[in-house]
Amino acid sequence: MSTLKVNTLEEATSGGATFFTAKAWVNFDGTGTVAIRADGNVSSVTDNGIGDYTLNYSTSFSDVSYALVATCRGGDATDNSMEHIAISYNFPPTSSTTRVMNTWYTTPYDTLMANVQVVR
Repeated sequence: MSTLKVNTLEEATSGGATFFTAKAWVNFDGTGTVAIRADGNVSSVTDNGIGDYTLNYSTSFSDVSYALVATCRGGDATDNSMEHIAISYNFPPTSSTTRVMNTWYTTPYDTLMANVQVVR
């Protein structure tokens, strides 16, 4: 009989594979006044301008060696396409914040729905 190991940082499946959970995630409306719909370990989202947002973490990470994946819905109610959001390398991530930009090629735009997940 195999033993299932479980702790707060990782969980092992019965097949032996290891998987890690998100350390932070957020779903927010990036138009008008930015509004968080749901989150885990995100205290707020700052609107820095068109398509430019800063995620503020409730509990800081120990370093900046985390992975971030972000997608967004198109810019208006008729656009149901999913696009990618990029980390803004003009503002490197810190242990307590990450700045992300939503652009179509080089043109920034606000988004109705942004989804960001951080894994560490």
